Amino acid sequence: MNVAELETQVISAQKAGKLPFFVNATVGTTILGAFDPLPEIADICERHKLWLHVDGAWGGSILMSKKHRHLLDGIYRANSFTWNPHKLLGVPLQCSAFLLREKGHLQSCNAMHADYLFQKDKNYDISYDTGDKAIQCGRHNDIFKFWLMWRAKGEKGFGDHIDRMFELGEYLRSLIKGREGFKFVLEKGECTNVCFWYIPARLRDMPEGHEKNAELHKVASRIKAKVSTRPTLRLSPRIVRYQDELLLQ
Repeated sequence: MNVAELETQVISAQKAGKLPFFVNATVGTTILGAFDPLPEIADICERHKLWLHVDGAWGGSILMSKKHRHLLDGIYRANSFTWNPHKLLGVPLQCSAFLLREKGHLQSCNAMHADYLFQKDKNYDISYDTGDKAIQCGRHNDIFKFWLMWRAKGEKGFGDHIDRMFELGEYLRSLIKGREGFKFVLEKGECTNVCFWYIPARLRDMPEGHEKNAELHKVASRIKAKVSTRPTLRLSPRIVRYQDELLLQ
């Protein structure tokens, strides 16, 4: 996110008589794995009294790593935070969390007070009934598998898992670097994501421009189709040696 442009747009909207109220930052974008600068964004949100939501569906799990959690510096200043342990942590589908900084907001916004489900005439403190406090009501078992994994692996186990993912990303990057026909989208990524183009031999000498880009955009889908329809074809060093012959000529 362009922080300077964010504040410019907020002020512009206010001058136009509008009421900006919500900013959505991202930690770990789906494709590139990019991280928005949370401290700077939080400063703007506090200055203009805006709700700061952080989408950590992909990158939120990095909080488990002592080595890499600096990528989420400032996350404690968010008003709300989404996180999907079923992604980077490998928890079985589906397991999602929606966390809020201030107690009571989720319940006040979502509680239905359905008497046929949540009877009040009980002989214990009904504040322990969690059904009316959750967005999905009866889907509490979604979190049970996460609890079991956390019990089994511990915080250190999850941290080691994240660190290993980063190591594997760097390993893949080292394999691709300098290899003929491959070009990184970003020379240095922030997350585990490794984004690159495979450029077939027939396109390598083509001048940069719209025509080359249009042809390049067809490459990934053709590779995927080949891998999907040829059971004997596996991603191995053999493909690297004969990639033009096997895939794209």
